[in-house]
Amino acid sequence: MQALLLPLHLTFVGLWLGCVLTEALFERALLGQGRDKELILSALHKRVDIFIEIPTFTMVLATGAMLLATAPKTPILYAKLGFALIAIATNTYCVYLVFKRHRLAVQGHWQAFDAVDHLQHKMGAIVLAGIMFALGLGLYLLHPTANG
Repeated sequence: MQALLLPLHLTFVGLWLGCVLTEALFERALLGQGRDKELILSALHKRVDIFIEIPTFTMVLATGAMLLATAPKTPILYAKLGFALIAIATNTYCVYLVFKRHRLAVQGHWQAFDAVDHLQHKMGAIVLAGIMFALGLGLYLLHPTANG
């Protein structure tokens, strides 16, 4: 099982990263194209969060926790862990914002929708940065000379 854990973890990280980037693409394609498209966008983003993103980053957290039990404890590992936890915590907040934005779109509260949308995109940038820093440090730790 331990031999499969790292490839599984990296697969989930890749899926999560791909999901975040895909969401950014459909946000860019549909946002500002009219309120009817923004209603579709909010529903689509909510569905992706429920069926793909939440399960994926939950599996990143679970497999990462299992890997942590046997990993050499180094400052780089703790930095990687910090960036990963920032990404997961921020993504959890983003999910809340996605659900709130969808509710506002359904209710036709477009001014509030725009404010939540703006915040959601700022938080999404933090998620992406956290994933990228954690992934970069994690890949560095895989190098044979990384742990000394």
